[in-house]
Amino acid sequence: MPQFLTHNDCNFGYGRGLSYAGHNALKVAMPGQFHTVATHSDRWKQFCLWAKCMGIREAHEINNHTLRHYAEYLRARLNGEGQSLSVATAQNRLSTCNVVLRALRGNGDISIKPAEALQANRHKVRTEAPELSRENLAQVQADLIMKGHDRVAAILGLCRELGLRSKEAALLDCQKALQQYKESGSIDIELGTKGGRGKRTATSPSRAERWVPVTDTALLALTQAARLQGTANNLIPAGKRLPDFLARVRESSGSVLKQYGLKHRHDLRAAYACEQYQRLTGKPAPVIADDFVVDKSRDLEARQKIAALLGHNRVEVVSAYIGSPKGKGADSSRTRKH
Repeated sequence: MPQFLTHNDCNFGYGRGLSYAGHNALKVAMPGQFHTVATHSDRWKQFCLWAKCMGIREAHEINNHTLRHYAEYLRARLNGEGQSLSVATAQNRLSTCNVVLRALRGNGDISIKPAEALQANRHKVRTEAPELSRENLAQVQADLIMKGHDRVAAILGLCRELGLRSKEAALLDCQKALQQYKESGSIDIELGTKGGRGKRTATSPSRAERWVPVTDTALLALTQAARLQGTANNLIPAGKRLPDFLARVRESSGSVLKQYGLKHRHDLRAAYACEQYQRLTGKPAPVIADDFVVDKSRDLEARQKIAALLGHNRVEVVSAYIGSPKGKGADSSRTRKH
């Protein structure tokens, strides 16, 4: 509930500090979505620090010109001025401004289009095929297990076989997932998704269920992870926080993956996406074999399905996993902008 009496009070009634008010508004707008609220709150704090330097201390003072000014500041950092910043981070910060201002104001009158404002491409087209062989990953997992990182090894297996992000894999209730598999042959990815793209709820009616089919290799990965999970409801070790566990996943797996020819954990999702493209079209993904041409409509349909499996709401993002379209009628000679 707003702290003050009316929407016209300080920061639309959510508190006297701009950062504090944004956090309160998010909690009201997204009840129960603790990780999403925390992520947006951290990004909102960065905006608030910039706003304070600009003399802005109250939400009523923020308008579309303010957001354009903030975008110019972020674009300058992308161009090498001040501390460096990635395109993804800059776009996420602008997106958060949209989310928080909508929560504060109760409408979307003040907003900005991140990609357009920053004039920068976020998603790159994959030009190098990911490692599809499971033998190298098995060696990585064996190495990690020998070092006492068995849960990290399980996370990598879930990422490869189900196309999950590390956070999604860490929060997955593998025992529940096995039961879902027995009932339907697929599992519902609900927790840890980006942008709240998990299961539809009464408070978030726009969220869509994300069902991922379970293959034989995925079933093996799920079974192994469920054994480690035990009586808990996810793979996070008892007494550990999610951010700390994800940090351990990054630190433990990075060098081992490279040792066995796997550049990054993201390649595991890319390998999954490439396999899905082969399954859906009968042809190798564009990044694997340029000489195969898939009908444009068939290519698009496959990309739409892969986007849904990976938890994305834009089909263009799939090029970062499987390469640029090579369908009939597609211009494969130019770089696509995403």
